[in-house]
Amino acid sequence: MRNAGLDRRSDLQFDGRMDEMQARQVFAWFRSSLPVRLALAVAIFIGAIVAVHFFSLDRLVHVDQVSSEVRNRWLDSIRLLGDVNDHVSDLRVAEAEVLLSRDADARERHSTELINLTSVASRAMDRYQEVPHDAEETLAFSRFAQRWTEHVEDAQRLTSLLRSGDNEAAASVFDGPARASFQSADAELRRLIGLTEGKAEAARNKAADAIDAAQRWISDLIFGILVLFVGIVAYLWWAVSRPILRLSGLMRRLARHDTDFSVPFQSWRDEVGHLARALGVFRRNTIELLESRKRLSSQAEILARSLDKERALATEQRNFISTISHEFRTPLMAIDGHAQRLITTRERAKPPDILDRAEKIRAAVFRMTSLVASLMDAIELARGNLQARIRPFDLKYMLDSLARYYAEIGVGGGLEARIGDIPGEVKGDPELLYQVFSNLVSNAFKYSPDGKAVTLSAARHDGLVEIAVEDRGVGIPRDEIGRVRERYYRASNVGSIPGTGLGLHLVDEIVRQHGGRVEIESEEGKGTRVAVLLPLDGPAELAERDVAQDLMRGGRSGDCKPGDGGTDGARLPG
Repeated sequence: MRNAGLDRRSDLQFDGRMDEMQARQVFAWFRSSLPVRLALAVAIFIGAIVAVHFFSLDRLVHVDQVSSEVRNRWLDSIRLLGDVNDHVSDLRVAEAEVLLSRDADARERHSTELINLTSVASRAMDRYQEVPHDAEETLAFSRFAQRWTEHVEDAQRLTSLLRSGDNEAAASVFDGPARASFQSADAELRRLIGLTEGKAEAARNKAADAIDAAQRWISDLIFGILVLFVGIVAYLWWAVSRPILRLSGLMRRLARHDTDFSVPFQSWRDEVGHLARALGVFRRNTIELLESRKRLSSQAEILARSLDKERALATEQRNFISTISHEFRTPLMAIDGHAQRLITTRERAKPPDILDRAEKIRAAVFRMTSLVASLMDAIELARGNLQARIRPFDLKYMLDSLARYYAEIGVGGGLEARIGDIPGEVKGDPELLYQVFSNLVSNAFKYSPDGKAVTLSAARHDGLVEIAVEDRGVGIPRDEIGRVRERYYRASNVGSIPGTGLGLHLVDEIVRQHGGRVEIESEEGKGTRVAVLLPLDGPAELAERDVAQDLMRGGRSGDCKPGDGGTDGARLPG
């Protein structure tokens, strides 16, 4: 028996644990299932609507019952008592008319009306009795009916006396017993009417109270439903709409490759949590993909830059070779032509002719040496080794020499020199500045049609000297004027005219080293004006540095003219 009891308790404990586990599973399922919670919320709301309908209908039935009692009992009672009261009053009037009638026909007619009124009043009293009444109303009506019966008997005796011609006895009955019975019946009727109206008023108040109570009850139910609805909407917003909208916004950001955010709701166990965890995986994958794309893009950019550099280098090499071959071919052909001419005319050549051709050969050689010097300067500039050596020199002599040189070689329509009142001595690097002006003049002839002259002018303005070269050539497009000083850049309208794009870049760098600036004015198809503005005293810090370097090297300082000493003189025409 004891073992059986222990087994029984063990079974009960096991069943209890199973029930608890099932309850936990159901609760966990409820927490992890968003549709179940939504269905439960909808079921609660529908149940609340059904409850409101049931309780509201019950209250409305009660109101209808109370209102029906007022409508079917008290209103009918009051209406029928009103009819009885009217008939009673009409009967008394009819008695007076019968009494006051002068001829037999009128008296007979009024007597008939009196009898009819008695019947009508009796029928109204019968209809009143058909309406349900309580004991108090029944007692009051019985007293009224008794007094009314007495008055009807008095009215019938009055009529009989008038028909028999006993008018005095009829008048005595009218003023005596009939009056007394009428007053008694009228008093009882008024008491009955007052009693009925009082009870009807109480019933109306009861109905009004029932209606007010029903209104408050229904209003409370509606308010409760509203609160429940707001609660359900708030729950749906908090548990469904808010996380879904938040996650959808994060997904849109992720679609724009914006990964700078953290994913919320990942700890939720329902479908929202599943969606949040999936979005977290997408975010990590997107970050990895973007990093891979960045690495690939960086590598592609590096390869593209390398390829562009290789292409640019190849283009520069082709341009360089084309330009050098063209620039060297022209003076070499001139040298070869004059040399062959001297060979063929060696026996009959005259000294002036020999001198002229020797000068032209020398000019061609100078052009080649100038070209080599420009290339070397460009190379040094690219390496950062090209530095101006500031010292005094004769600028006017330099410009005159440049004008004579281009007059001797006879290119284009000739060079028109307009050297104004400029100081003879300025500070700068004469070799580099000669390269600047020679480069500008050479460019002007190169980009001008044959037969068009080039103008070289110089003037002084407020501590500056302006040297300008102006041509009537192809010009520079307006939107490219700011770029022609860039290294290797050439205007889009130069066509097949050879060039490396280093000239103006070299000019601008040298002029800036002298503390000056280059101004370019151009109109496409009409020509170009390039002005170099230099300070007369040169940049002070450069001048002091170069003087110190000259003293250390044992070099020279002071006045110098183009062509003075050393190999640098090879850059200038003799």
